[in-house]
This record gives sequence, structure tokens and C-alpha cells, in this order.
Amino acid sequence: MHKLFDMTGGDIVRVVIAALGGAAVGLERQWSGHADGQAARFAGIRTFTMLGAIAGVSGVLWIAGVTAPAAILLSGAVAIVAAAYMVGSRQDIDGTTEAAALVLLAAGLLAGLGSVAPASGLIAILILLLVERSRLHSLVRRIDDVGLRSGVRFAVMALVVLPLLPEGPFGPFGGVRPGSCGCLYCSFPA
Repeated sequence: MHKLFDMTGGDIVRVVIAALGGAAVGLERQWSGHADGQAARFAGIRTFTMLGAIAGVSGVLWIAGVTAPAAILLSGAVAIVAAAYMVGSRQDIDGTTEAAALVLLAAGLLAGLGSVAPASGLIAILILLLVERSRLHSLVRRIDDVGLRSGVRFAVMALVVLPLLPEGPFGPFGGVRPGSCGCLYCSFPA
């Protein structure tokens, strides 16, 4: 039998980081008015803090080899988020709060598993997306047909065509070498 509460200082720090990430996301949801009033969604600062802590504890338990309770805790949290979306979608199809909760659960789990830097980065990007809502929506409204088509063509060339090309060099004097720029994308093995 495992000692469930025989946590090290590092385990506690990872759970606290996951809970603080949840508090940050919940603070934004509370501040933006999505947790209060007539159009309130299911979670504010307290609920998001608890969701982060649950995910962090799940990660710590998983590492300790207590996988069944870890999976049950995380599954329960996901079920709560799904149920909240089902109830909320009857009046409003906006699922941003619930999607943020799922991302938070993933980040909290990462923190609990020991990947604190990626978890923190994920939470920071999540909060940035939530805070910059109006700017992102206005940016999308400003994209015209030509800009959208150009962006899609570039994405197809970069993500589909470039990986299919054989290693170069191509062109005069070996000027073009796909996959040799040293960027993160090109450094992945084929």
C-alpha cells in the first residue's frame, strides 16, 4: 500500500504551482465577468484554483505509482468541466471558460509530473489568450480574403510540402537546403 500523503517538498511545490496557475486563470475569468452575473460560467478564482490543485495532485500521485486515484481525480475534474459545458451551452454556446479549464488541467498535470516550465508557459499563453480577447477578435475581423488565403498557402507549404522535400541542396551553388536552417521545426527527425 502506498503512502498517499508522504509528499516531498518538491511535490508540494509542484502542486502549489499548479494551484497558483489555476488561481491566475480564475482571476482572469472573475475579472472579465465570466464568473459572476447573469451570463456567468461555471468557474471563478476558487474553482480554477481547486482544478489546478487537483491536476497537480494527480501528477504527483502518478509519479508515485498511485495511478488509479490519479486517473480518477483527473477524470472527475474533466467530467465536472464537461457537465458545466453541457449545462452552460443550453443558453450560450461560448465554451471558452470550459476550454480554459481543460487546458489548465493539462498544465496542472504537467506541473505535478515535474514539467514545471512547460506548465507555466502553457498557463501564461492561456491567460494571454483570455486577456487579449478583444484584440484577437479585432485582428480576425481585419484579415481580408487575400491575407487569409496567403496565410493558408504559407502554412501548407511550410507544414506539408517542406517536410516532403528531399534534403537538398537545390538551386545554383547549393543555395537552398530545406531542413538545414537549425530551427526547431527542421530539427525534428523525419
